[in-house]
Parts: sequence; structure tokens; C-alpha cells
Amino acid sequence: MQLICRLLGLLGISLLLGTALPAQNRVEDPGVQRRMTTMQTARDAVNSLAAMMANQMMFRKSHARTAKRELVKATSEIPDVFRKRHIDPLSNAKTSIWGNWSDFEARAKAANKAAKELNARSLNGLRKTLPELMHTCLACHKTYRTPRKMVITH
Repeated sequence: MQLICRLLGLLGISLLLGTALPAQNRVEDPGVQRRMTTMQTARDAVNSLAAMMANQMMFRKSHARTAKRELVKATSEIPDVFRKRHIDPLSNAKTSIWGNWSDFEARAKAANKAAKELNARSLNGLRKTLPELMHTCLACHKTYRTPRKMVITH
């Protein structure tokens, strides 16, 4: 039971990663759009893996390996898509990224390393390795990402 609660908590955390698609569709700066697309790709892959890990989706080795490949690619692109300082009101990137570039880049490389080390061959392997990736991502987001902007629609 404790494991299930932990897995569901991790899944909830994974839903916080990335940016919302509606905001992404209204971004005018192409550099910010590229960043958001990269992070959305990573978010979608993490959500898929977290759902498998929490038994909300059946574990399929081929799907897990595809998600891992997407994560490896997306995390490898993070330094490139953030290198230039693009600004947009809908961006969640803190400006401190560019003032602490070496730390940000090191965190991006750590995320890429964790993505490469994901064990997508089995459910047990995924359960052992996905939490580290999620921890790495969340640590960076805590430092370099503003909380999601809440929009009240009614």
C-alpha cells in the first residue's frame, strides 16, 4: 500500500512538469515556443512512464523504450533551447537561468544522464530508476521555473 501511495504521488508530481498546452499555443516568441515544445515532450514521456509505474497503464516495454528515447532527446536539447534568452509573458522560465548558466546547464546534463539511465526493460527496472529522473527534473524546476500561472475561466 505504501508503494502504491508513493507511486501515485510521483504521478501527481509528473503532471506538474512542463507547461500547459493552451499557453504554449499563444506564445509569440519562437525561441520560447521551442523551449515549451521540448519540455512538453519530456512531460508527456514522464507522464506515460509514471502511469505505467503506478499501474494506471499497462507496462509495455516498447512504449517505455519509446518514452525513454523521447526523454533522452528532449533532455539533451535543454541547453540548446535555453541558451539564448528569449522572453515571453507566458514563459515559466526564471531569468536567473541566464545569470546562473553553468548551474542550469549542469542540471540539464544531470537530467539527460538520468534519462539515459532509465531502465525501460521492465516494470521493476522502471520503478527503480524513474524516481531519480523525476527528482532531478523537479529540483531544477524548483530553482529555475516559476509556478504555473493560474487562469480563472469563470
